[in-house]
Amino acid sequence: MSTTTKPATSKLSRNLQITITLLSDLHIGTGTGLLKGLDWHLYRDGYVYLADNNYMTEIILDRALADGKREETVINTITGLTLNDLVDAGWLTATDFQAPSKMFRYRLRGQPATVEIREQIKSVNDELFLPGSSLKGALRTILAGVAAKELKPDVTPRALRDNRFWAAQPVEDQLFGRDPNHDFLRLLQVSDSAAVGHQHLRLRQAHIYPTAANTSRGRSKGLDIDLETVAAGTQFVASIHIPLELLLPGNGGFEERRHQELQDWARRQPWLERLAFHGRAYARELLIDEVNYFEKRSDVPAVHHFYSRLADQFSELAKNQFMVPLGWGGGWHTKTLNHYLTEDPKNFEQIASRYRLDPTGDRKVGDPFPKSRHLLRQPNGQPGEPLGWCLVEMISSDQ
Repeated sequence: MSTTTKPATSKLSRNLQITITLLSDLHIGTGTGLLKGLDWHLYRDGYVYLADNNYMTEIILDRALADGKREETVINTITGLTLNDLVDAGWLTATDFQAPSKMFRYRLRGQPATVEIREQIKSVNDELFLPGSSLKGALRTILAGVAAKELKPDVTPRALRDNRFWAAQPVEDQLFGRDPNHDFLRLLQVSDSAAVGHQHLRLRQAHIYPTAANTSRGRSKGLDIDLETVAAGTQFVASIHIPLELLLPGNGGFEERRHQELQDWARRQPWLERLAFHGRAYARELLIDEVNYFEKRSDVPAVHHFYSRLADQFSELAKNQFMVPLGWGGGWHTKTLNHYLTEDPKNFEQIASRYRLDPTGDRKVGDPFPKSRHLLRQPNGQPGEPLGWCLVEMISSDQ
């Protein structure tokens, strides 16, 4: 007779509606760089216009044909021209830069610091959304910290893989399961959010702080990175589905799995039941880290103000709310088992050396890691807020 105990659940699945409010600008990139002259043009009205190249070519051809020009001649003439060239040659007129325009997908206020703008992920209709994979990745980081404290995985260099990109795979296996089919977080199914309009899109500059030290021409400002971001204050609505029926024998292939594996998943179930609690604990640790990092730095008043405001908001969070950083710019320490890895300083130094976590080679034992942060650049050129902080609220949508 089997001794396996079925998990006690009042329902075989749980459903949550989640609202994500951006507390600072968010960038989740596509990996594509939008290039000056090819993808965008800075017009004299102070806006960056993002071209719809398919429509633009079609409209230019239609106009030229209506004027009696030969199609072959037009194509040969405009091929290879930049957007600036098209403006200078009169193929694009002032009317084309009056929104809305079929020539351009959308426009953004601002002046890029470089020739490339990192693109924000969007729908095919250029609407903004929060990918479920991004939110689930952040939740996975939170739960990995919880799992590490309970399961105490081996994170010594001998237990990790040689390839730095797959180094943590053995640890992931210990925490959640030996492969995707047996991963405990199959129980955490996060949807993409509903879309919001591109009026929430912004053009921002970010930079690495602190920048290089003094140079022969004075203190270096550092290199800015141009980004499309979703503006602070934007809200996304998504859902989480937790199919607890997968915990029952005979569902999802469990008849082919060991009883011990079923019990292991059931033992991990409380992690999901207290997801908001664990999210607040994670945010508290991270806020303390960031406040300590910037505490003695007098050149970042905007950062001090931001984290002071976040600390006040954190103290007033409800039980179904937590904070979490999402997307690009959070840094290594927001996406790893940072606190667990650094509990043993000697072991962490071996990891940092083996995987060249400090490519400059000037790291000293005991130095804080990471030693830099990504911050937005304010209009006056001064360092601004960090990116990607969000407030998450979860409400049961089960009837």
